[in-house]
Amino acid sequence: MNECIGIDVGKQELVAFDGNRHYTFSNEEGLQALRQFLISKGSSFKVVFEPTSTYSRNLEELCIDLNIPFVAINPRAIHHLRNLEQIRSKSDKSDSQLLYIYGKMDHAGKSAPKDALARKVSCALALYGIVQRNRIALQGALDALRHEPLLPEDFLKLLEDEIGHLLSLEKEILKRAEEIIVEGGQKETLELLRSVPGIGVVLALHLYAFFVTFPNANRKEIVALVGMDAIDKKSGTSVYSKPHISKRGNKRLRKTLFQATLSAARYNPKVKALYVRLKAAGKPDKVARIAAARKLLLIAFAIYKSGKPFVADYPATEGRVRKGETEERRSDLTCQKEATGTSEHVEVGKNTSSVNSSRSRWASTNKAVKGYISFSFSP
Repeated sequence: MNECIGIDVGKQELVAFDGNRHYTFSNEEGLQALRQFLISKGSSFKVVFEPTSTYSRNLEELCIDLNIPFVAINPRAIHHLRNLEQIRSKSDKSDSQLLYIYGKMDHAGKSAPKDALARKVSCALALYGIVQRNRIALQGALDALRHEPLLPEDFLKLLEDEIGHLLSLEKEILKRAEEIIVEGGQKETLELLRSVPGIGVVLALHLYAFFVTFPNANRKEIVALVGMDAIDKKSGTSVYSKPHISKRGNKRLRKTLFQATLSAARYNPKVKALYVRLKAAGKPDKVARIAAARKLLLIAFAIYKSGKPFVADYPATEGRVRKGETEERRSDLTCQKEATGTSEHVEVGKNTSSVNSSRSRWASTNKAVKGYISFSFSP
């Protein structure tokens, strides 16, 4: 399906381009004018747009309601397409044209719309993050103002009361998010995730929403979608940068995972073993914690997929014992390599060329990133 309509989403207006001319619609609840326009176009086309916070949600729901396939792409793709097409100006009309061009390239994507329950949890977590940041900012201001001798005491009391209110609001939001999952019949899944040492209620909620959003992703794709996949920047002998994680993925989940390693590296035996081994090998603390965060992510992913609670001394299968390699050792090797950014692929008892392994890793990572950048829905 190559026929498409590119729609640039703004806070107040939607600018559409169908290949011939531009149309402007008000971004209001229901999108009645846009609904009539799409109905008049028939059914043999798709809609292409950039997700723009909550402003694109009405458009997404309209496409689902009218059974119109849609493609929601990461703005990063349009930025690069603008450079490729050598378009210097940036406006709502030029953006809609670029979205149309992208759609004509037949970038269909494969992912379905986000699960409604996962979306509710994500919205609650976004609100929780906003409240938490405000509380931390006020706490910092309060700590600084305590050293100001001329500031009236009642001002400090106002700040303390507001900080207490925000802290209560954080707890209430998390409680409501848990209730949403329970009401959706997913209480057991949340409890399974929380059975992993180092995973608290906030991280469990993040992981649940993330795993449900990408139900068909494998281990490598999950790592890439969180932005913990290692990338290199090398060219000839003059261009070289130290390998690092891509950070192209779910920023909030990546940050929460990193923070969770403070606990997991102490109380989760699997994560602790990896962290201690890397520190003993002389790795910087940040590298060891990134590897520990990736390990914690993969453990949670395995728990989510298997539907079984965490077991610290989970035995290796007979086949793995015969080969002399357990899943723990294989995962630890991968975690260490992702953290250090090594290009070679290591398997116990087998060495492969860095060129072939890099190509294989690039193919898997590229597939995952494409899934993150572009997803569509075809009824």
